[in-house]
Amino acid sequence: SLHALVNEEEKNKRKDFRRIPTCTIDPLDAKDFDDALSFREVEGGYEVGIHIADVSHFLREGTALDREAEDRGTSVYLVDRTLPMLPETLSNDLCSLNPNEDKFTFSAVFTLDENAHVLSEWFGRTVIHSDKRFTYEEAQTVLETGEGPFAKELSVLNKLAKKIRTEREQNGAITFDDVEIKFN
Repeated sequence: SLHALVNEEEKNKRKDFRRIPTCTIDPLDAKDFDDALSFREVEGGYEVGIHIADVSHFLREGTALDREAEDRGTSVYLVDRTLPMLPETLSNDLCSLNPNEDKFTFSAVFTLDENAHVLSEWFGRTVIHSDKRFTYEEAQTVLETGEGPFAKELSVLNKLAKKIRTEREQNGAITFDDVEIKFN
């Protein structure tokens, strides 16, 4: 089984985030989930983790798979199908941060105070266990109603994000508003 590649020996080499509340937020039609957020309250503030699927664990440099992925450069999304950069077994299964599965990730973890100022940061290889897969619409509903899974976590994350955005804009950051085109 390919899932045997997500083995205990490798899990023990990584920082373990499996018990920390974690979720993904993606479009309704997403086929794979390559980033996740973890959140917990800690002394002095909040710990926020950004977890990216660790494809490098399965994709070794110089292999035929690596050369093919380099030739393709990216996945191509067409109206009726996707031409993936990596085999679906990797992109939609082993490296997809599906809920209720242990997954290998590379993470950036920040401790933030109430004003969203960074108190500490850590980067490294982790193992996570996503508790919930949200669509954008589901996450928005939880934010608007204050009810549902992860209601408290999403509310605090949203407040922190707004504080960070405001500070960035005050410091001269440019906001690019673009419209995503979708075909039915």
